[in-house]
Order: sequence, then C-alpha cells, then structure tokens
Amino acid sequence: MDRSRPFLRALAVPLVSCLALSLGALPAGAETSSQPTSGTPSPTDEEQTTDVEPTAPAPSSAGAPSAATDESTGEPTGPTEEEPPAPQATRVSLVRSAGTTAPQEPVRGRVTATTTAGAPLVDAVVEVVLSGPSPRTVELRTSEAGTATYAFEKLRSGAYTVRAEVVADATHAASSTPAVPVDVQASRWVTLLVNSGYGTRVATGENFWLRGRVLTTRGAADPGATVRLYRYSGSRAVRVATLRTGSTGWFTWSPKDRRAGTYRAVVSSVRLSGKQTVRIGGGTRTLAQRETSLAWLLGAPQSTATTKAGRTWRTYARGVLVQSGTRTWVVRGTPLRELTARGGPGGTLGAPTGDVRCGLPEGGCLQQFRTGAIYANPKAKDTLTSAVAPTKGAADLVAVARSQLGYREPSPRKSKYNKWIGRTGPGDPWCGFFQSWLAYAAGKPGAVMRKTSFPRLRDAYRSSGRTTSKPAVGRLAFIRHSRLGTVTHVGIVSKVSDRYVWTIEGNVSAGGGNKFPRGVHEVKRTKAWVSFYADPRY
Repeated sequence: MDRSRPFLRALAVPLVSCLALSLGALPAGAETSSQPTSGTPSPTDEEQTTDVEPTAPAPSSAGAPSAATDESTGEPTGPTEEEPPAPQATRVSLVRSAGTTAPQEPVRGRVTATTTAGAPLVDAVVEVVLSGPSPRTVELRTSEAGTATYAFEKLRSGAYTVRAEVVADATHAASSTPAVPVDVQASRWVTLLVNSGYGTRVATGENFWLRGRVLTTRGAADPGATVRLYRYSGSRAVRVATLRTGSTGWFTWSPKDRRAGTYRAVVSSVRLSGKQTVRIGGGTRTLAQRETSLAWLLGAPQSTATTKAGRTWRTYARGVLVQSGTRTWVVRGTPLRELTARGGPGGTLGAPTGDVRCGLPEGGCLQQFRTGAIYANPKAKDTLTSAVAPTKGAADLVAVARSQLGYREPSPRKSKYNKWIGRTGPGDPWCGFFQSWLAYAAGKPGAVMRKTSFPRLRDAYRSSGRTTSKPAVGRLAFIRHSRLGTVTHVGIVSKVSDRYVWTIEGNVSAGGGNKFPRGVHEVKRTKAWVSFYADPRY
C-alpha cells in the first residue's frame, strides 16, 4: 500500500483552493474545506481537517469562564457562553391633565416608567395609546428621571380612554397601565389646567398655578372675558379669585395659601370648566420633573445643568431651577435678581428651601435659603433686600428688617408699628413692637413674642429659656441704658465682629440716639452695651 496517497489528498485541497482564489472563483474569507455546501449537515469538530495542530489554551484567570473540552479527544471546543441576564420587571404610571376637555385643547399627560424596585427607566420606549373617535398612538422616550409627556391635539368630541405601555427590550420587560377615561366635550368652552397640564400633584412647599383658556361658542379665543375661580369644600363652592383673560383667551392664577382642593373656572352657566383636584404631599421632585411642570412659566433653557456644593441648577429665560437633595425649587422675578447679585445658586445664600411665599403683609414676598433669605416689599423703603445667617430661618427677619431702614415715624409714638399693635399713647415706645412686626411681615407670626409693652417683652424673654450671651445674626439683642444701666431697648443682630455688634433698631435716631423724629436705623455698638441675646422661634 502506498502510504503517501492520504498525504497527497490532504495537500491537494488547499492547493486547489489557493488556485481558485487567485482566479477569482472563491471570495476572500470563504471556507477552504471540501465539505458539502449549505443544505447538507456540517461535519462535527472531530471530522474537520486542518494543517495546523491546535495550541493549548492559556490558563484561565480567576473569575473568567473556563473553556469546554471535547469528551472524546480532550481538546478545547471554545468558551462556554453565559446566560444573558433576565429582563428587569417594570412598572409604568400615567397621569392625565384633566378628565374633561374641549376639542380645541390637547389631551395631555405624563408617564413615569421605573423598575419594580423604583429605579427610573432611562431612554425606555413607551407607547401611549388613545382610543376613541380620533384614535392615536405616540411613541416616547423616557428622560433621565424615567418620565415623558404626551399631548394629543385636534380630537373630535366624544369619550376616550388613554393608556401607556413600556415596550420590552433585552434589559427590561413590558408593563402597562389600566385605561383611564377622558371626555372631550364640544360644549366645553373653558379649560382649566394645573401648571403645564401634565398632572395635578403638587409637592409640599411648591407654588402651583391654575391656568385655562376661554373660547367663544364659535371656538375663537375670548380676550377680556371675566373668569370666576371657585374652590369646593364638599358641595359648597367658595369664590377665590376673579380674573380677566388676556389677548389669546388665557388666564393664570396662583393661590397664595397653596391650598389643595377641587377648583373650577366659570364664565357663565354655559361656559365653565371641568373640576380639577389639586393634591399636595411629600415625595421627591427632580429638576427634570419641575422643568416639565413649569415649562410654560420658565421659558426655554438657557444653559445646561451645573452641579456645585451638593446642588444642581439650570437657568431658563424667566427663572432658575435649583435641586438640592430630593427637592427642586424655582427662583424667578425680583428674588432672582437679588440671588444673582449674591453669587447665583452657588453663592452665599445657599440652596433654596422652598419656593417664594407671596401674599405677605404690605404685598411682601419672602424666599428662604439654606443660609440666607430674600425679601421683596413694594411698600418698603428698600423694596428688595437679603441677608445671610448660619442658622436656617434666622436671615428671614433680618432681610425684612433691612427693608425698613430709613423709615421715620410721622409723629412720636404714631409709627406704623404702634398702629399695628394698637398702642399709640405717649408711654408706648415702639422698639419692641418693631421686632414683633418683623415676624408678622415675614409670615411667621409668633417667631418673636408679641407684647404690648417693652418691659413685658423683655421679661418674657428673660424667663423663656431662650437667652444666651453669644451674639449671632438673627438674634434679638437687649441693650442697656447708657446712664441707668437697666435693659431699656432691643434690636435684631445684623452683623458681628470680634468687638462690635450691629443691630437694626426701631424708635431711635441715626447712630442710636433718642432725638425726634425717630425711625429705623442700623446701629454699631460695642458688645458691652448688650445685656443678653434671645433666639426667636425661626
């Protein structure tokens, strides 16, 4: 037997293949085995031939998958593939803006997609399906907060349902919401929304706006229409505001008391909105969520988000949003001007601790920050003031006090602080009344005790257990008389140095004197003049 024939047959295969490749008969990278083409079962590993002996696999490192071996030959057949992770279970919720609307207004809402553990699904595909006379489906992508908004426009009147569904992929499973009803009424000529119209939940400490549009019975905008807003207490309706629509038929109102409840806008017995129920509670509120809620108010973004000192903020055409921890607050209008002067959201005032509170005495507004406060009062001597204090809430009273600097009483004991407390007699000096009024003006009645005479105020604080010998911004300073040595005067600390303390005081002349007319002044005193300090209830 010629033992060279098998060797020649094995050598012939690659030679023929090389010749075919050089002539263009085989594509580059084609198999060079002489096995049957597709449609015929492929040979097993041990049936395939090769010119090169397989090299031994390198030892696997710790934790790496081990290589599988053929049981008959003991040779490796390649790494074993790992099972892909199971898709995560998901949860999706849908909040519609209103249960009743008009054909002229969109059906809007917001969807939130999370894992069952509560983590947001980022960049997930969510389908929102509207069923009814004008059926629609929209495909959305979720944001970093796991949310997305939708709006269906130009709908025929009739009964609809809307539902949302997370589309499954390799990382997460599908989930869907129950269908919720929406009624599009042809005769509904007044709409009512909460904020941007993507939900009715408001977090504690947030301002909210009720907005709507009035149309004529022909469907055109109705400028200058009178709108009465009602809040319901059971079956009883209480009028809370009377408004006029603008040139495009829109109206806007924000309740100063931030009260939850059910609201309705009424133009006439024929033109009235559906009811909107505002719910207020705790929970988180990311910057992205408030951006969606207040897009109509803030305008277009003017920057990307900036993070510094544990807070994240983003500026818009008409305001700034600042997230600190799990909450996000808006700064806009005159407070934003003062915040910018103080170094912006990353400056000395610290992060906001709530939205601005308006509707305070004299039309005042106050916004509190972690280490400061901003106060606006159109009737004050200084209409926009701020203060910085290390204790949260301490700067509130100082910011209000700064707004009163330069005030003068019209005649002795006839100051507005005397009139506020109801004591205008010749024996009614008003230094203590002024300090009590600061708490009232800041929307914190009771933060400073309200007494009808200075001796009563002094004695009440002495026995309160809230006194100290250490000065700090926002503390009350009880001051000795220069000749008598007894405590006869009080101010609020606005600044402290090693030797001096600055106080804002009422019922004094410039420099802390007792000439008439008296007013409100900031006085620099040596610490020795102060008998004791007392903490208000911030």
